[in-house]
Amino acid sequence: MSEESLLNDSLREIVVGSVSGAIGKIIEFPFDTVKVRLQYSKSLTEPLFTSTLDCITKTYKNEGIYKGFWKGLPSPMIGASLEASSLFFSYKIAQDLINISQGNRINTEIPFGQRLLCGCFSGITTSFILTPVELVKCQLQVDNLKVGQANYTSLGHVIRTVLKQEGLLGLWKGQTTTMVREAGGTAAWFGCYEYTLDRFKGDKGPDYEYKAHELLIAGAMAGIGYNASLFPADTVKNVIQTSETQKNILGVLKKIYLAHGIRGFYSGLGITLIKTIPASAAMFYSYEQLKKLWN
Repeated sequence: MSEESLLNDSLREIVVGSVSGAIGKIIEFPFDTVKVRLQYSKSLTEPLFTSTLDCITKTYKNEGIYKGFWKGLPSPMIGASLEASSLFFSYKIAQDLINISQGNRINTEIPFGQRLLCGCFSGITTSFILTPVELVKCQLQVDNLKVGQANYTSLGHVIRTVLKQEGLLGLWKGQTTTMVREAGGTAAWFGCYEYTLDRFKGDKGPDYEYKAHELLIAGAMAGIGYNASLFPADTVKNVIQTSETQKNILGVLKKIYLAHGIRGFYSGLGITLIKTIPASAAMFYSYEQLKKLWN
């Protein structure tokens, strides 16, 4: 493959990944807000919500639709674009490096186990971009729940406050748990997607054109795999990023377990699985369609 083709492939992954990531984020964001609020609620001595439905009802009643469910959307939309482009780009780069090391042509399909390793590499790489974005997102999503504190007025307000109180590294609070979640979660994300497509393709050959419903189902399975695989890590990460007092992993683990047991680490999983099906399906479908248009 020529250098020009490599450059075109890389640029395609970045641009197409960015657009598809933004599409997925718009769909999933209100569900994500409920999930983060449930996780934050579980970290308190007296939880604010008794169930997912209670959280939705109170959020709508007290804050309305946009301020309640879509507050803080610009940050994760930008972040989702960066995240998705980084995920698809680094996933492709990892596969290319494996092919080069084995003396294969670039774009040669590698074994499924090696694709899982590429997904893990992609998640670790992307976690460094994702942590500060999710920190800002989570702060805004629970901001209205914090009594006696001045609400954030903008993304810039959150960033300035964090920088003032904790310095530059404060933006990467929760990096370890984000990395753990992304390493395993992204391997499951790409793994479930590739495995489902492999089942649809069967022995039809490498030139098989996937049908729309097959891409949507594979995308939905990818989202389920990602969120179900390491959800407790996501819970701990969100508590660290939203709590004023809980700063370390062991402290958060102990507090949640003593207060709520194992189930406390899975607070918000139901709403997360509901939101990930349409969001991940739309994201992968748009990714594949945009790749065709690019070519």
